[in-house]
Amino acid sequence: MDKKCFFHLYADGEDSRNFIVCEQDKYAAFNRVGICALASGVQVVTFSVEESHIHSLQYGYYEQAVAFKEQYELLTVHYIVNTRGSKDDVFFHCDIEEVKDQEYLRNVGVYTIIQPTKDGKQVMPYDYLWGSGSMYFRSPLAVPLWLVGVDGKVCEPVRIGSLPLRARQSLLHSKHEVPSDWLVCNGFLLPSNYIDVSLFEQIYGSFNRYRVFLGNGRAKNETVQLSMAQSRGVEVEDIEARRLCSESCYRMFGRYDPRALSSLQRLELAMDIRRQHRLSLRQISTVVRLPEREVRRYLDRSAGTRVEAQAGVGPEKD
Repeated sequence: MDKKCFFHLYADGEDSRNFIVCEQDKYAAFNRVGICALASGVQVVTFSVEESHIHSLQYGYYEQAVAFKEQYELLTVHYIVNTRGSKDDVFFHCDIEEVKDQEYLRNVGVYTIIQPTKDGKQVMPYDYLWGSGSMYFRSPLAVPLWLVGVDGKVCEPVRIGSLPLRARQSLLHSKHEVPSDWLVCNGFLLPSNYIDVSLFEQIYGSFNRYRVFLGNGRAKNETVQLSMAQSRGVEVEDIEARRLCSESCYRMFGRYDPRALSSLQRLELAMDIRRQHRLSLRQISTVVRLPEREVRRYLDRSAGTRVEAQAGVGPEKD
């Protein structure tokens, strides 16, 4: 039986440069995290949204992490089409990586919230408005960033259920509903509705340990970046991917077209392509003609990937 694990969700900024092009897009991408957390059932531990990508640390079952990923991708496409009239050449695709060990978990935890600072924005993670970095190891007297208006005055949050239907839909940019007692303020679906702050703090155990990891140097960040690259796999031209698939298909089954294979044979072919050529799971799914969800389910847990099941990963009790 599957167990709950930590997952790192991330998007490739090179593929989705027009993910966010205006302030309204930022609000929509930010609030979409809460919608997808509710719909998928996964516990969102951290997240940060930037103009070209998103990072998030999550905890739950694999199926819940996949459901969040798929829902976020789908709602993103719907939002872009509805507000711009087309996909605007945005290819928005997320990957998920199961976190294998405690040390790496702590690296990923801070990596997901230092993104804005790491990427050159003149802001510390605990002052970044478009992520959850301001929520951890804070004094109970600290005022949440999202309650402060443009005039510097602190606003009172309101229950989303008290808003008219059109106002709720405008804030969520979706027909999806959230619990009526969830709080909103200044256009934000407040992360306190769904972010698991205590789980994040358990990962580090103390203020001082969190401070140490928050100051991670380049080597620690590169460890996460390398792991993401290995997990994501390589993207090649589609015609080249089809050629590699046909060659493997003929070598293994004496046929060039994977459509002539059974589902299990296609899965075996997918595993071979991943092992031999390290193609991305999205591209393998396309060429072997299997749903990406199924390809991820089996290949993410096959030998040689970072997401092999491993016991003992979770918050430490100090």
